[in-house]
Amino acid sequence: MRRLCLVIIDGFGVAPAGPGNARLLAKMPTVARMEREVPNVLMQASGNAVGLPEGQQGASEPGHLTMGAGRVVWQPLENINRAIREGDFFKNPVLVEACKRAKAKNVPLHLLGLFSSGGVHSHLDHMHAMLKLAKQKGVAKVFLHLVGDGRDMPEQYFCTDFDLLKQEISKEQLGTIASLVGRYYAMDRDRQYQDRTKVAYDLLAEGVAEDTQDFCAAAKQWYIAAPDKQKTDYYIRPIKMKEFQPIKGKDVLVCVNFRSDRMIQIVRALEEENFAEFPRPVRVTDVVCMGPYSDHLPVAFPAPEISNTLGSVVSKAGIKQLRVAETDKFAHVTFFFNAQEHEPYKGEDRLMVESPKVANFADAPEMSADKITETVLKNISDGKYGLIVMNYANPDLVGHGGKLDAAVKACETVDRNLSILLPALEAAGYDWIVTADHGNAECMLLEDGVTINPSHTTSPIQTFVHSSAIKSAKDLKGCTGLKDIAPLCLKIMGIAVPKEME
Repeated sequence: MRRLCLVIIDGFGVAPAGPGNARLLAKMPTVARMEREVPNVLMQASGNAVGLPEGQQGASEPGHLTMGAGRVVWQPLENINRAIREGDFFKNPVLVEACKRAKAKNVPLHLLGLFSSGGVHSHLDHMHAMLKLAKQKGVAKVFLHLVGDGRDMPEQYFCTDFDLLKQEISKEQLGTIASLVGRYYAMDRDRQYQDRTKVAYDLLAEGVAEDTQDFCAAAKQWYIAAPDKQKTDYYIRPIKMKEFQPIKGKDVLVCVNFRSDRMIQIVRALEEENFAEFPRPVRVTDVVCMGPYSDHLPVAFPAPEISNTLGSVVSKAGIKQLRVAETDKFAHVTFFFNAQEHEPYKGEDRLMVESPKVANFADAPEMSADKITETVLKNISDGKYGLIVMNYANPDLVGHGGKLDAAVKACETVDRNLSILLPALEAAGYDWIVTADHGNAECMLLEDGVTINPSHTTSPIQTFVHSSAIKSAKDLKGCTGLKDIAPLCLKIMGIAVPKEME
């Protein structure tokens, strides 16, 4: 059995040279040497290749899920879109019952989620569909609590999508747009409960916010008045309309994000029985979710059961494995890589490195990459782990910050760490694969060469393989997408590839 380290560089795609290509603008001698000397192949990491609608940008969740599963798993975005098209959405028992309870209890139905057409965590079409369903089921009051994006879409895009929502409300003659706050507060996953999550909670449960009569005008005013690095939808401070009603304990709340990792904190604050991160005057007891947020909340679109993932096959072979990432990507190398299983496999250890506590990772482009490398190096000398899965978050999370010079430094930081990591792995008897989950840093500007592009891309990614099992790039010609990573790992390790991955 050959030991293997899978190195995932987050948000590191391949694109033609251009003024916004941080990957090519960066000085990356290690990657350049790998391109010359190590067998490598381009792989698709977006659209149908990772279970998304064709043309949809890739993302960390489907990227890691596809890599770990070793097959294409159709993502919630596509499943929900199909359910809406075919009418099954309006028969979904979890969503229908939520509407019925709101009507029976004579309480408002609250819709909470990222207001975005980006399709990474949510889609505005799903919020539109919930309005239509509520209308069909006779719900009297629906309040919409919007979370500003500015990351999966252009930084100041709120007003464009907002017009579509107003049209939908007018058509259904139902719904009040009650509040708006940026995802920096409502979708934190860095455990900054007091400084970020509490701001969103105080808005939703107590109405602590600035008043406005026009959300679009308020957003535009934010772009003008905000600090230089915060003039985006991502950082919008809480705003509410005069018609706002807080989410009360017995109200019904539907969380429309289908992806869970950035909604867990605010949902915990709203509904978890023993929540203790900050004082909470109101606990909402009737919460349902579009996707799997926890083991006890009703799920409208549960994750499919996926057997024989890479992690489970390695575990069944009696081989120990290690997962390493910093805070913001820890769920990806564990929960998502394991096909949305919360519990580790037998023999699977997990080490999380704290991400720096900054408002924008562009202010700390090195992030915690050095500590990630140190953590892995401390765990390879005895060879007890047959498989290591690790993540460098820099190109993605710094790329989202929208600062080209910072994204360049992020790429250079990863390259420097690879120059330390890879020789050490080889000396310890490890083969290695360096790959990525999707693109981002290679396209920091839109086609006009001026407008910031903070979002993911549809770019292919590059996979490098250093192993005696792979003699040349010809041995990788069948590897066309992220689904081929898991069987490639098993081949290198000398473990039989299960039929589900064939």
